[in-house]
Amino acid sequence: MFESIDIGIVTYNRKNVLEETLSKILNGDISSINKIHIIDNNSTDSTGSSPILNHSKINYVKLKENIGSAGGFARCMKELLKTKADWIWLFNDDSYPMFGAVESLNLAREKLKNKKVGMVKVSREVEGKAEILFWNGVRKTKFIPISNKILESDLVTFDGSLISKKMIKDMGTCNPDYFMGTYEFDFCLRAKDKNYKIYTLPNGTIFDLKLGSAGGSPPWRTYYNTRNHLNLVLKRKSLKGVFQWIIRESKYTYGIIFFKDKKIKRLSLKFLASYHGAFGLLGKTISPTDSRWI
Repeated sequence: MFESIDIGIVTYNRKNVLEETLSKILNGDISSINKIHIIDNNSTDSTGSSPILNHSKINYVKLKENIGSAGGFARCMKELLKTKADWIWLFNDDSYPMFGAVESLNLAREKLKNKKVGMVKVSREVEGKAEILFWNGVRKTKFIPISNKILESDLVTFDGSLISKKMIKDMGTCNPDYFMGTYEFDFCLRAKDKNYKIYTLPNGTIFDLKLGSAGGSPPWRTYYNTRNHLNLVLKRKSLKGVFQWIIRESKYTYGIIFFKDKKIKRLSLKFLASYHGAFGLLGKTISPTDSRWI
């Protein structure tokens, strides 16, 4: 099932981190890797001049503008459609498969034979356990023992996820209009609508530096999380989802008022995000490089 795999990585202004990630991948087991697509979200550093990008397996694409992680991963999926591979394995630029990850996928192949498989998430280890995600109007995380027992779920994040070309042809890419946040959940729920199965392999064989989480969330990022989540539950006509969104946002608003910095800026963006989400205004409405929202 997984004989031919492309890898897709979205990057922005992390030349040194990307070089280390690519070095780990290229020095590992790449016999089943067809191409490695690097989607550069218009980095302003010297990422494009890195010598490692000249490797024969690497397809480097520099975009003309930053279209966010949603747009970057959508472009990865489009690149897969141009190659002979049947799957694409998605990663952030600060994560990569560890020793045994490819072998574990191949061992899982037989267990998934004759299943309509759309996505398989290879998990990372979190304090000795693996995470598996479910959707209940919001993301629900469970931490389970590390194992090679493949489990069905209804939600995965893209980092470490293998995605079927057949499914992409059937339902399209993730929605780039989300820009950042929630696009993975939307994609998974659309896959379930088409009766594709989603699995998690909780063996902890993905290494993740989690650099995107360092330093907390800037105001502009919370805008997209608020807006996109509301848009998703309204689009799916989920009253339970809307109720969960209200509870979630109430907690975050309380946290902003009593514990966060830049309170006025964060609250203003929360109100703007709620308005945009309710009326379906998506896209890159707030720029991460705009000093007003950092």
